Amino acid sequence: MLLAQTIGGFTLIYLLLVVALLAFLIYQAYFWIKRKQSASMIDQADFQATMHQAQIIDVREAQEFRSSHILGARNIPYSEVRQLKKAPGLNRSQKIYLYDNGVNIATRMAAVLKQEGYEDIYILKGGFNEWEGKTKGTAD
Repeated sequence: MLLAQTIGGFTLIYLLLVVALLAFLIYQAYFWIKRKQSASMIDQADFQATMHQAQIIDVREAQEFRSSHILGARNIPYSEVRQLKKAPGLNRSQKIYLYDNGVNIATRMAAVLKQEGYEDIYILKGGFNEWEGKTKGTAD
């Protein structure tokens, strides 16, 4: 069988697994670097303590936002910002708190905002999936 052939002592399957693992690690490193350059991570306690002084932006799709979102958040889907290739009009003098289900999409939004000249950008550590604070939506 072609997949079971050995190449210098390694099976092709083993080689493919190593390549896939390396690709995954490079992908994760890319987003880690991008996040470090564009925004700071903020934990739930700090997020909740200072959220009234910030613009809370849910970057998920509208359907997910309607289903449930952090109380006080507004929805600006990253997919729409990506199509417009321009960041939405936000208050530049106020902190920006971003979240999605995890952190990857919020990282992409942070990069767009940073490129547009926004500062004080924060991403919720763990995203909405780990949020334990107040929410609003059809699930409530």
